[in-house]
Amino acid sequence: MKLSTLIQMLPVEKIKGNMEIEIKGLAQNSKLVQPGDLFVCIAGFVDDGHHYIPEAISRGAIAIVVQKAISINADIATITVKDTRKALAFLANRFYHYPSQGLKLIGITGTNGKTTVAYILKTILEEARKKTGLLTTVENIVNGHSTISKMTTIESLDLQKLLYEMVGCQTEYAIMEVSSHALSLSRVEGCDFDIVIFTNISDEHFEIHNNFHNYLESKKRLFLSLNESCKDVSNKKGIVNIDEPYACEFEKSLKGGIGLLTYGIKEKGMFRARNIVLNLKKVNFIAETPVGEVEILLNMGGIYNVYNALAAIAAAVSQNISLDTIASAFKKFAGAPGRYKILDYGQPYTIIIDFAHNFHGLEHILKSLKEHSKNRLITIFGHGGERDNRVRKKMGQVVGRYSDYSIITADNPRSEDPAEISKEIERGFQDVENNCYSIILDRVEAIRHALEIARENDIVLIAGKGPEKEQVYHNHTIYHNDEEVVHQILVEKGRE
Repeated sequence: MKLSTLIQMLPVEKIKGNMEIEIKGLAQNSKLVQPGDLFVCIAGFVDDGHHYIPEAISRGAIAIVVQKAISINADIATITVKDTRKALAFLANRFYHYPSQGLKLIGITGTNGKTTVAYILKTILEEARKKTGLLTTVENIVNGHSTISKMTTIESLDLQKLLYEMVGCQTEYAIMEVSSHALSLSRVEGCDFDIVIFTNISDEHFEIHNNFHNYLESKKRLFLSLNESCKDVSNKKGIVNIDEPYACEFEKSLKGGIGLLTYGIKEKGMFRARNIVLNLKKVNFIAETPVGEVEILLNMGGIYNVYNALAAIAAAVSQNISLDTIASAFKKFAGAPGRYKILDYGQPYTIIIDFAHNFHGLEHILKSLKEHSKNRLITIFGHGGERDNRVRKKMGQVVGRYSDYSIITADNPRSEDPAEISKEIERGFQDVENNCYSIILDRVEAIRHALEIARENDIVLIAGKGPEKEQVYHNHTIYHNDEEVVHQILVEKGRE
């Protein structure tokens, strides 16, 4: 594509050099530049792409996009813009021929539940014989091929490329998690969504957004994006958890012609669950919908997963998928990776792996487990480094309130001292009466200790990492998977 065609309609402040050159590809990482590429300089939180212009040129970049005044010893086409992040999203979308317009794109936002909703919905759509792609915290699936995901919502360039690949293999639906971070950094700018879903929101991610107002406003951008579309707005849907205190903020974001679907348990939503029967392993309920009622068997525990199921049901019904197909899909749904996964190796107590890594998610699962606990509830958890440390005390309060015994351990401390993180969590335990806890920073040893003290009918919750396969420290990363650690420890115990 010619550079002049590529930047057409891009808001530019200054242009220098030949705009009639042929651009073969785009890059935002100088190490990934190929000959003939356009290099977009992103001023990140840690690094600044403008510093890597010489490397990009040496690797074959023939044009650059900048947002700062630069001085380089090379005659190269240069486009200056106000915001290179937004420019990258625009350019990627245009370079890959606006791929979201060739798909039915579903975006899910919320503090918790995004991944589970995505996997349930994927199962339903595939049961209805719809070819479906998936972009999540856990993995990205295109044409049945899975790659490990490194973030909730990938960068705009990678996103548009994957959507383009989905279009190329006749994918009908693309389901993606949309984080507040991605929305604030313009990663989904220009994506033409057909359905957007709001699950819930709590006081999180202040390390990025500074306050709750900014966090809420970033989440609302997904719903606001429905109003800017090339598609028929009458077919677009905004799906909102009506039991959430800020539901009205998302409802008000939708303009005329866009359909609003609500779901809930307490309030009378368009999609509602009743006759809910819960145990540790599954949930049965009747889903009331605008097209009738259907009995649902969900192979996961927790009332919060009923909400996740309702969100997926609302999206499926909006696509005219029958209730029989939906019910059949739920019977086949084995759960989302690392979400409420029960590990059964014949031990006399229950072990659950879950990704819950904030106080909101921890409270949901612990409250649910406490209701079904026949003996002690033992919780292993930590908090990620380089995250908002103001929530750590609250996490300690929540875990201390619901657990009979807790172990504070490491959970991707990154550049922070895990001992300092644990002290900040520990302050929350000091506000809870009759709490009992230990600090064991080695996560393997923390899990080992929990399994050594666990007795018949105890519940051991290993929270925070879910399906992750690494533990990230300041200057090194080690392989670590909670499920594999549990299996190895129990195998060793069986040999004793």
